[in-house]
Amino acid sequence: MKRIGRSIAAHLGAVCLGIVAIAATAVAEPANGTITFKSKSGLVTVDVKHAFLIKGPDRVSGKTIRRILLSPTDVSAALKKCSDLTCSDADVREGLTIDFDAGPRIKYWLVAIDQLVQYSGTADPSTIKLTTDAPDRVAGLWDFDDSAAGGPVIKVEFDARLVKTLPK
Repeated sequence: MKRIGRSIAAHLGAVCLGIVAIAATAVAEPANGTITFKSKSGLVTVDVKHAFLIKGPDRVSGKTIRRILLSPTDVSAALKKCSDLTCSDADVREGLTIDFDAGPRIKYWLVAIDQLVQYSGTADPSTIKLTTDAPDRVAGLWDFDDSAAGGPVIKVEFDARLVKTLPK
């Protein structure tokens, strides 16, 4: 009887470790949509496929912000290696970052063509229609046209779960 109890306990322990390992792994969440931008060299289009949520201190204010990263590629391996929030900027070669909680407006940064094309701007928070707005998950739809100011046209739907909280 003791042998069966130990066997069950060992199996349960292995299952629990497996669940923890899966939960701790950064996984790309689905996203879809496009971002178009009229650059000096022509029209650029980014097809968004993945969404990630990371948290860390803002460079300017120092307060913790939530950053959504929308990307055509799965960058979860690079995000797992990040030690500070600026890593999410440097390692993104194509995509869009959206900063929540940094101030009264949403800050965003578009990069494309291996960062040869870049544009940063701000938007009123009401331009994003969130269906979930929690510390560990942000989901919604952003249909935003900033072309009058020289910015992109953003039409994306995302569901980003927290991948990592960064200390700096």
